[in-house]
Amino acid sequence: MKQWTLFEFSAGSDITALTATQLKRLKQIVWICLVAVICGSFPSGPKSTAILLATAVGLICILVLLYQSKIRFAIATLLWLLTLMICSLISINLGIFDLMLLGYPLVLAYAAMYSGRRFYLLLFGFILLFCSSMALATLYGWVEFRQPRATLNSFITLNILLIVSGFTMRLIARDTKDVLLQLKQENERVVKSQLEIQRLAQHDPLTGLVNRIQCELGFQRAIAVKPQGPVALLFIDLDNFKPVNDALGHQAGDEVLQQLAVVLQSQLSEQDVLSRFGGDEFVMILTQWQHQAELDQRIQNLLQSCQQEFMVQQHKVQLSASVGAVLAPQDGTDFHLLCKKADTAMYQAKKMGRNRFCWYQSEMEQQQLDKFNLMMRLRMAVKQQLFTVAYQPTYDLKTNSISGAEALLRWTDAELGTIPPDVFIPLAEETGLIQELGLFVLQRACAQAVLWQKSGFALGIAVNISAMQFKQGDLPTVVTQVLKETGLAAHLLELELTESVLIDDTALVKQQIEQLSALGVRFAIDDFGTGYSNLGYLSQFSLSSLKIDRSFVARIRQNEKDLALVKGIIQLATSLGLHTVAEGVEDGQSLVLLQQAGCRCAQGYLWSKAVPPQEFELLLTQ
Repeated sequence: MKQWTLFEFSAGSDITALTATQLKRLKQIVWICLVAVICGSFPSGPKSTAILLATAVGLICILVLLYQSKIRFAIATLLWLLTLMICSLISINLGIFDLMLLGYPLVLAYAAMYSGRRFYLLLFGFILLFCSSMALATLYGWVEFRQPRATLNSFITLNILLIVSGFTMRLIARDTKDVLLQLKQENERVVKSQLEIQRLAQHDPLTGLVNRIQCELGFQRAIAVKPQGPVALLFIDLDNFKPVNDALGHQAGDEVLQQLAVVLQSQLSEQDVLSRFGGDEFVMILTQWQHQAELDQRIQNLLQSCQQEFMVQQHKVQLSASVGAVLAPQDGTDFHLLCKKADTAMYQAKKMGRNRFCWYQSEMEQQQLDKFNLMMRLRMAVKQQLFTVAYQPTYDLKTNSISGAEALLRWTDAELGTIPPDVFIPLAEETGLIQELGLFVLQRACAQAVLWQKSGFALGIAVNISAMQFKQGDLPTVVTQVLKETGLAAHLLELELTESVLIDDTALVKQQIEQLSALGVRFAIDDFGTGYSNLGYLSQFSLSSLKIDRSFVARIRQNEKDLALVKGIIQLATSLGLHTVAEGVEDGQSLVLLQQAGCRCAQGYLWSKAVPPQEFELLLTQ
């Protein structure tokens, strides 16, 4: 069992954890006691003086202990020293009639302030036992004390006790007031923090608008007030907000959102709700309108509000928004489901050109679901390489012989059947799968060209390259690696790209084209004439041929203007030293017109559609 002494404190007290103020106050108390003891020793008798001087020495030692940070031992020593001093003075003077009895409450006050519960009870018990013993001894005559009478010594003792008590109580009272004030201030801070936490739990910290949870509660209240409706829920998304963050920084973007929130709030009635859902998305619940035309006009006003100029960091920022709208209870009453439907309608508004609103239609959701399912199946097809590559021959119009082939990706799904390239290629670009698909086509096409070369047919092979592959920045490395792995000569590979690729990030594209051209790889502009009208890139990039879009070729028999455009493209290409390839040739009359215009090569259903490698080999042997 653990032993403890008179100097040990209770386990519940942490005396060593005194604050700087408490330690300072303790030192002041010791100094006050030291001064009082020294002053009291002058008018006292020899015995009392000896006791007081011994106490003074002890108090000096206690001060040394305090300055050495031996606080626990110093406090215990102080309390016992004062207690024993009082006991000694009482014993040699007037006993239970001595004024020094008034010092016990002061010692107990010190003990209550600086000791633990067990130490305090021990000290209090000792004092009580001593006083009781003295009283009994006096009562039964075991000890005798002289009768108290007023003397200069008693006057001085009383005043010293009063002065020490007064100063000490003043210090204790001031500390108590300080503690109560700190507690009050801390309580105010806690209440303020709780209110702030509650506000943050219910509001968006950036705009001060209610968050999703409070928006849902607001919607439920609106439905409860108008159970038969209608209640409108609007999903608002800013158009092209990312360039603001990219150009001016996210802080500027935040300022725009804050200003926009104020503008949108000004459009609301007291019963309406506006919430920031995240990013540049807002949800608005409207209840105060009489007929559909009024609601449409309110939404149109919201769109106009989003278009006003915002001054941010000395820059004028003007935006627009797309809005999807649903009605409750017509489109449902579940808040989350309605938000999903409104979001679907909002994306439909973006597809329709942005800066407009669109009401939800059930067909939209099916389109979104179909797109999602197709996306999932596309990911699986890429992972399992369920694609094939077909080859459409390109014919030399002078010799009427195959001069090359274009590799075209094909996808036949087990459940959905054949998926057109113009459906899954944009989806692959959107999901980032185009990198893997592009590499797949490039590897298959180059490997197939090598096989034909071994069979005696040295054909050039054309492969379409997506803008996303150029943006990756590593196209030269990828192409070089594929050529090395397959063994295909670089001059037999032609990469086809659209006009939009040449316009977007010109420096990066030009650098990659020059690197590949240095290897011998050729480049062709696909669907020429349907993209950007700036023809300056024809002289900036190392190109070998232009492919005239099928939309022009298909109309040259009926439309003189289209024929003139095709002739102009051919003449332009010839003057720049570029070959021309006409796409989508389907009849002999168009072929004759192209030959007369000086077109060098062509491809189309007049000869063959894109076919598997085995069928293509049959075309080569014909």
